[in-house]
Amino acid sequence: MSEYNIDSTQFWNNTFKIEVPTTATTSTISITLTDGIYAYADINRSIQTALVNAGAWSIQRWRNWSTYYDSSPRIIIDNAYFGKVVGLTTGINPSASATVASAQLSNIIPQIEPSSSYVVRCNLFKNEYVASGDILSAFDRGDASVGQLISYKPSQYAWMSCHHGSRSSLTNSIFNQNDQKVKFRDPSVSIMLLLRPKK
Repeated sequence: MSEYNIDSTQFWNNTFKIEVPTTATTSTISITLTDGIYAYADINRSIQTALVNAGAWSIQRWRNWSTYYDSSPRIIIDNAYFGKVVGLTTGINPSASATVASAQLSNIIPQIEPSSSYVVRCNLFKNEYVASGDILSAFDRGDASVGQLISYKPSQYAWMSCHHGSRSSLTNSIFNQNDQKVKFRDPSVSIMLLLRPKK
């Protein structure tokens, strides 16, 4: 199982803006990342591409020089969900235009991967130890980094009671730690359920 870490419909974390200096004032460039699996280097490349496409940054490829400005571009975080990815609260960063090279430290913990753990729910079971009653299991990402296969193998079986009566369907759902339904990008997910007569 794997999911995108930048996703416009699941996490709403794909938009932000860059303020770039012009001759006498500034111009704002809106950036929308396509849904996908991103590392920070990929986000940086997307910013550079957007600036080049807008004519706000040019590179002389044969010299690998970029255009210089009187002040540095600033990132506008107007989407708190994207802010979580880069570790910045909403606002303009840096707060004032810099005329020398500057760096901006995160003011919140960056989360390149929005989902850190998962909860599996099933309408067949009656779990008496949780309020919702339908939680089958919970697990974290393990050693899987962004975009890698997430594999969970419990160390032992967890036997639970089933609801009485017959069922016309069985529904398994997977949610993240924020109780958002997970949108896995794999064509198949394998969940093994063992059923036995009640003892």
